[in-house]
Amino acid sequence: MVSRYANLKINQIFSDEHKLELWQKTELAVIKARANRNLIDPKIYNRILNILRRNPIDVEWWKRRDKEIHHDLNAFIDERIRHLPNHLHQYFHKNLTSYDTEEPAFAGSLLEAAEVIEPLIAALEQTITALAIKYRYTIMNARTHGQEAEMQSFGARGLTWLVDYRVALQALKQSLENLRYSRLSGTIGKYIGLDPWIEANVLKILGFIPFYGATQIMPRILYAPIAQSLCNLVIVIDKIGMDIRLASRSGRPLMQEPFKKKQKGSSAMPHKKNTIRTEQLEGMARMAKGYIGMITDNIKTWEERAIEQSCVERVAWPDLFHVVAQSLGVLDGVLNGLAVYPDNMLKEIHESRGVYASSEVKEFLKEKLADTGLKHEDTYRIVQLACFNVFEPEVKRLAIREKRAGSFAESFELLRTIESMPPEKIISIEKFIPKARLRVSDNLDIAPEQIKIYNQALKALFAQAGVMEEWKKLFTPEFLLKNEAFLYQQILGI
Repeated sequence: MVSRYANLKINQIFSDEHKLELWQKTELAVIKARANRNLIDPKIYNRILNILRRNPIDVEWWKRRDKEIHHDLNAFIDERIRHLPNHLHQYFHKNLTSYDTEEPAFAGSLLEAAEVIEPLIAALEQTITALAIKYRYTIMNARTHGQEAEMQSFGARGLTWLVDYRVALQALKQSLENLRYSRLSGTIGKYIGLDPWIEANVLKILGFIPFYGATQIMPRILYAPIAQSLCNLVIVIDKIGMDIRLASRSGRPLMQEPFKKKQKGSSAMPHKKNTIRTEQLEGMARMAKGYIGMITDNIKTWEERAIEQSCVERVAWPDLFHVVAQSLGVLDGVLNGLAVYPDNMLKEIHESRGVYASSEVKEFLKEKLADTGLKHEDTYRIVQLACFNVFEPEVKRLAIREKRAGSFAESFELLRTIESMPPEKIISIEKFIPKARLRVSDNLDIAPEQIKIYNQALKALFAQAGVMEEWKKLFTPEFLLKNEAFLYQQILGI
């Protein structure tokens, strides 16, 4: 991974130096297991251990040897046994194949990398939780299909982020259980030259349990779910970032990612506050999806062993963990420094002209007009027509909307006309429907005669005592969001 996105701890875990240390750890565990079984004198293990400790692995020597023989594990063996007396050479890598040494080391490196991201995962979960609590009563319009939908609190949107995140974490936790297993079962996995009890003893020393039925390598179907879970976690992070990006668009942003006082948003346009952090999260998700494809392809291998998975794993796994760590850190920073604009959220609600309550309005009218002969279709059309009516532009504005300028000069004049117009009058369906002033809309196929029937029914309804009091409640957050408390209780226990 390039240094810009690299995590130093993950770099160290997947470094050549650490890999060779893990290989040596496996080799020494094999010798110790044989000593425990009294197959060799325990003094032999202690002597080899002490000699190798006094002579740290020379990575550069190993690299030169690897370049000569084109086999990194054999180069490692040569580097290690060159420090041992000849009569001790026989005990190092005895009856082992390369992946007897490498498999436990590989699983160990994945476990260590998972430990690096654990505190980052916990920190982001706490951040999302804190945001959901902080904005529990900050109301905003939700959106479906990019269109204004019903009202919600910004805190409740945070709850939806949190549950997505927790599902991803649970899947990751379950997939990491596969790293409990490893193998030392010989060249084709049938324990030729290496007894099963040696494998079990070695793996116990290393903190693993045997996986029975492997070939020369562990089946990569065990590791693919881990990669998929990591990728899914990054995609959930990207989804949260996308929501922030959508709410940050120019005009009337509802929120914006942190923008430092000396930061520049664009080299050409000084006014810009580009969403570079959340955009990066989408790029990270694209990389994660690329790595999961490579790692999934590693499930397939020729018969008992081929080596095509090796180069993939040297690149894809470290980079995937780098992507996860970077994504976790970036989103945590964004949410901790998120600029939230409740005034713009309220302005958006105001300008939505009450349509956030259209569903409740429809059900209210369905019930109240049930005895008038109007059908369900009619009550739906009444609310739909009212919503369309309140958004229709005034005559002057409509004229500009339909005007097609013939030159930039003419366009500029239209701009000046717009600037000189008084503020647009906002009429909510809360006040519009009770006035029974539904009118023909060019966007709907409803005859004037039918609209007249609708208006008559509405006039009669709202003339009844107590109806207006019931009606007004439909547009209040206390009524619309009363069940958000249930979600907070179920998800956060508060």
